Amino acid sequence: MSLSAHAAGSVTPAVREPAAQGTFYPEDAAELARMVDGFLTAPALIPPPVGRVRAVIAPHAGYVYSGALAGQALRLVPADTKRVIILAPSHHVGFDGTSLPAYQLFHNALGNIPLDAACAVLRTQDPRLFHNLPEAHAEEHSLEVMLPFLQRRLKRFTLIPIVVSQRFDAGAIAKALAPLLKDPATALVVSSDLSHYHPYAEANRLDRACLARILAVDADGLQNQELCGQAPVTCLLALAKLKGWTPVLVGSTNSGDTAGDRSRVVGYGAVAFTETAAASAAPDKTPKAAATMAAEPPLLTPAQQQALLTLARDTITAKLAGRPLPELPVDGPLFRKKLGCFVTLHLDGDLRGCIGNIFPAYPLAKGIQENALNAAFEDPRFPPVSARELPHCQIEISVLTQPAPLPYSSAADLLAKLKPNVHGVVLQQGYNQSTFLPQVWEQLPGKEEFLEHLCRKGGMAADAWRDPQHMTVETYEAFVFGEPGH
Repeated sequence: MSLSAHAAGSVTPAVREPAAQGTFYPEDAAELARMVDGFLTAPALIPPPVGRVRAVIAPHAGYVYSGALAGQALRLVPADTKRVIILAPSHHVGFDGTSLPAYQLFHNALGNIPLDAACAVLRTQDPRLFHNLPEAHAEEHSLEVMLPFLQRRLKRFTLIPIVVSQRFDAGAIAKALAPLLKDPATALVVSSDLSHYHPYAEANRLDRACLARILAVDADGLQNQELCGQAPVTCLLALAKLKGWTPVLVGSTNSGDTAGDRSRVVGYGAVAFTETAAASAAPDKTPKAAATMAAEPPLLTPAQQQALLTLARDTITAKLAGRPLPELPVDGPLFRKKLGCFVTLHLDGDLRGCIGNIFPAYPLAKGIQENALNAAFEDPRFPPVSARELPHCQIEISVLTQPAPLPYSSAADLLAKLKPNVHGVVLQQGYNQSTFLPQVWEQLPGKEEFLEHLCRKGGMAADAWRDPQHMTVETYEAFVFGEPGH
């Protein structure tokens, strides 16, 4: 369905009724409030970002699929926010520019949200850019699903609801919205999912590449990505450059991690954009925006370390004996938090197996159990561990931070940014990918040697890391602990 600009004269009802309520999220007010509150108060994936959060990107699928990650993003909207601008993509209607309708209220089970007076001002000042197209909002879920989170987070606020067409001028939209964002009580929410309907591993690869472009504030790089919210995210990146905002990765997941199978998944990402005091003082300057690694490795107590080491050994022992696997420990929220992790087996000082997941796929305790089995029995470099070998194996566990892109301009720039014995490194070139844990620096202390071996491990030319145009580099950190004697 395509609408031309002259449709701006469409008759607009006073209230926009929900279209996705009862399908994407519950229609019962009490159930909806409980669900959203649970998402908003779940253990945080990252520490509070440095600086005031001015914008967030959040996913817009059904709550069972992406609600947890959306909650992680929208909980970062400052509590004293009084006005929210939402930029969302159009899934049903084609038109030019944006749709900013003349509703008085958005309604759902949690109540009414009044539109801000600035809506009429924007339509009057630039009617070719901001059209009154209620048809574009009537069935659109991407903006609507953000609202219950904001209602529970902020309680009272006014709304500027903008649906952005695929035929848009990001610079013009950013320039029009920039004056409103001089007010620190105004926040921007951008709605987008990432890749669509790929197998699990391919979806993760595509989503990492897309998030790398967002974190590099690279709008041009989004043109070859699959995110359905390319238009609103591109507008956000234009604003981030105008305002000097810094992107911070909140997290990523997909429907295969939450409530769907892994044959055809939809990817989800969450990013916050912060404003430092310096940026606030000079909002129209455009400093280089940099991706921020907001997380540090989680610190586990000695008792928690021992519980996870015991879980790994007991899991392998049970598998060898044909017994049921041990129950997962529940010592505090950290064991239930999704974190990347590796399990490594050593025999007489030599590697005997090492398998893990760089990106969070399971709650930590479950991830340790799965990777213990994989390291012992599924590492393609070794035969399965035998019952005779296991008593002589030492187990080591690495708990990882979320990998973050490391933009670099040259080989020398990359070498300067890498931190031996601190950074785990992921290299990706096309479909080829490989990683070394931070512990590998002990065997390969030279930066060039480290990168050359990592390239070869991934089936790439040894010097492929030198080409920043075709190589993506991500780094992470690890909290490492092992059994006594290792």
